[in-house]
Amino acid sequence: MTGAMLDATPLAAAHGLRGIGAVVRGLLDAFRALPEDRRPMLLLRRGQEAPRGFAARVVLWPRWQPYRAPDPWPPWVERRLRGAAGVFHATQPSLVPSGGRVVATCYDMIPARFPAWFLHGPGRVAERRAYRRFARRLAGATLVWAISEETRRDAVRLAGVDDGRVRVVPLAPAPLARPEGAVPDGSYVLFAGGSEPHKNATLAIEAIAQTRGAVRLAMVGAWSPRRAERLRRRARGLDAAERVEWLGWVPPGRLAALRAGAVAALVPSWAEGFGLPVLEAMQAGLPTLASDVPALREAGGDAAIYLPPGRPEPWARAIERLTEDGTERERLATAGRVRADLFSWEATARGVAELYEEAAS
Repeated sequence: MTGAMLDATPLAAAHGLRGIGAVVRGLLDAFRALPEDRRPMLLLRRGQEAPRGFAARVVLWPRWQPYRAPDPWPPWVERRLRGAAGVFHATQPSLVPSGGRVVATCYDMIPARFPAWFLHGPGRVAERRAYRRFARRLAGATLVWAISEETRRDAVRLAGVDDGRVRVVPLAPAPLARPEGAVPDGSYVLFAGGSEPHKNATLAIEAIAQTRGAVRLAMVGAWSPRRAERLRRRARGLDAAERVEWLGWVPPGRLAALRAGAVAALVPSWAEGFGLPVLEAMQAGLPTLASDVPALREAGGDAAIYLPPGRPEPWARAIERLTEDGTERERLATAGRVRADLFSWEATARGVAELYEEAAS
């Protein structure tokens, strides 16, 4: 073993296959390909299934949300680490110890970049306090793993992290699922993502409302009822409700089928910690229209079409061009597959293992 302990408790959360859980799962799958002495020990919740090929330390998880409590985690984690591992890999913002040798993952600093969307308001006092604590702990970590250059810059600028202690190791798309399930009739473009404000889902609706022809928009994501209704109201207000397929959350096989049948993927985010939505579309051979923001350009390179996230008209014209031009679609599909192949979870795991070794030394 590496002498490191990785927090794998996000796999037991409600969205263990999404977000942080997906990153942890990708890491563990890739760590199995490394020699046993380079794999970390895992921190697991009681009752959580232990992944094959790893030693584990099990803890009793509290019933309350950590951000609502007066920070019980650091001393608790340090007690669990004593005699178990020299380096703790903090994989979630709510569980970053205040002392010891810590590798802290920084996925993004989006709440700090857009505080009005995520931190302001009287109902967010606890979240605001917890986020400030996370930023302080991030600045005090032995090393910070940033998943993109943009996230590295934000961690230095917004959390005060010493630039000399940040290491960039990019993520990778999950293995392709086998396509299965129905897809919309006719030509359609695909938005697959959350409805959080920075995902800019309304731009996809505004763009489809401005397109000529019969192309439609398929929208996929695990949205709250309140946010989903807000998107539907926007579509009705633009007289575009009949041109939108509201699919909600779909399993990986259905998403793969939707990607296989779409004209293009739309990724209109105002910001991302890493351009995983771009790489996932490219890996599936789906031409990609993405916001012209640094993290998405880092991921997509020259294999995507980049457009301003605040103006739907250029997106509408790009959708029309791709709908009509099969040669351009094929060019982008080929370039995208080549680009996506540059990223792998095996490379990510090797990079993270090197962080453990550096932090231990």
